[in-house]
Amino acid sequence: MPTLQQLRYLVAIADTLSFSQAAEICRVAQPTLSIQLKELESRLGARLVERTRARVSVTPTGHEVARRARAMLASLDDIREIALRNDPQAPQALLQIGVVQTVGAYVLSITMPALRAAFPNMKFQVREERGDTLLRQLGDGVHDLILLPDRTNRRDLECHHLLREPLMVVMPVDHPLARLDSIAPKQLAGETVLAMECGHRLQDQIIGLCRDAGAHHASDYQGTTLDTLRQMVAIGMGISLLPALYVRSEVLREQLVTARPMTHHTPVRDICLIWRQDAARGSTYAAIADSLRGSLQPWHVAG
Repeated sequence: MPTLQQLRYLVAIADTLSFSQAAEICRVAQPTLSIQLKELESRLGARLVERTRARVSVTPTGHEVARRARAMLASLDDIREIALRNDPQAPQALLQIGVVQTVGAYVLSITMPALRAAFPNMKFQVREERGDTLLRQLGDGVHDLILLPDRTNRRDLECHHLLREPLMVVMPVDHPLARLDSIAPKQLAGETVLAMECGHRLQDQIIGLCRDAGAHHASDYQGTTLDTLRQMVAIGMGISLLPALYVRSEVLREQLVTARPMTHHTPVRDICLIWRQDAARGSTYAAIADSLRGSLQPWHVAG
């Protein structure tokens, strides 16, 4: 039978597609990892990973074994948490957090200091992925928690709301709207609005705002990164609606663009922390959600 360590090595290779990175994550020498992978393949009687000078790829069998191994290793971590839960001096298990690019850095830069203070023995590993990929990987056990800019109503998942974050109007510094302290929806009339790639709820809010204000929603382009949208605004391709935490982190120090709040009918996005409903560490995750929510409270808008 495969050992748990061999399964950890396989999961690390499947996640990174790199023997050197997998060895670094597992804190072993690369030859040791290679030998253990070959031993695993021998025990299972199947090729799991194909390696050439150009690239590393995982076979279909390897993907399926890795998927099941993730779930098994996640369950093992849950068992460990059950044993440690009542011992305040026990070291905490590694916490793997999945985030989308438009949320992760801006939320965690605010919340991580308090989180580390509240959980001094916990190790945090953060990885970025697309939202749909994060939900799938959460079910597969790749992540313990995921941060999404939207709610989910799936029965197999716990979804804790952290923040209702407003979007702000971002425009070139020499734009006529930049002379205002805040912007009413009707003042967007005739403007081209560049939108970020976002969930259906937020997308509907932005489209509705543009329709009611008489603005043009540039549906032929959706920015995959907030930085790309900021740069497009800077060269005069339109204005945009960007999250307040991103504005705080990137826009306020920018010389070519500026941001203003809206007076009313402000589009908002809901930042949520999500985990598997059957996770044994549910009480720990709820405490983490409370810590994040407290740190984000100054940026929360009612509604």
